[in-house]
Amino acid sequence: MDYDSKEDNMKIIFLDIDGVLNTDRQIRMNNLEQIKDIKFDPIAMKNLKKIVEESQAKIVITSTWRVHHQDNGYLWRELIRNFEMYNLDTNILLDITPVIDTNMKTELREKEILDWLTKHKNIEKFVILDDQWDMGRLNSHFVRCLSFRGLTNENAEVAILKLK
Repeated sequence: MDYDSKEDNMKIIFLDIDGVLNTDRQIRMNNLEQIKDIKFDPIAMKNLKKIVEESQAKIVITSTWRVHHQDNGYLWRELIRNFEMYNLDTNILLDITPVIDTNMKTELREKEILDWLTKHKNIEKFVILDDQWDMGRLNSHFVRCLSFRGLTNENAEVAILKLK
């Protein structure tokens, strides 16, 4: 991931994985099929692709999965594999948010996003896709996904509007 801070007026999707792309429903399906590979929810992936294509936004990973980026760990490789499987260009994966607390408390996600935004001033618009309940000061940019259903078509439409 090479973040190019020279690019102006970028649009960003702050993306959680579990509960957004890796839905509770899909986790159950994967367990039933007893597969080794993690398969993200196909509907959620189709909706993410729609948002990316219509908005031309880049993705910043906020999920706890981001800690596996540095060492190209299993979860990071599965993320990349799923993007490739759904024909999502992995070059849209721009960056990861900073890890403020090694316990990876999800309630700190708002602060991690704010920290990232403070360091990157060239962001025109952004949206947060997550299954958390609240994003505090960032709620006007937040699209809440229900962990069982993940990123729905309705969520995608709201996200696209926020990015336009």
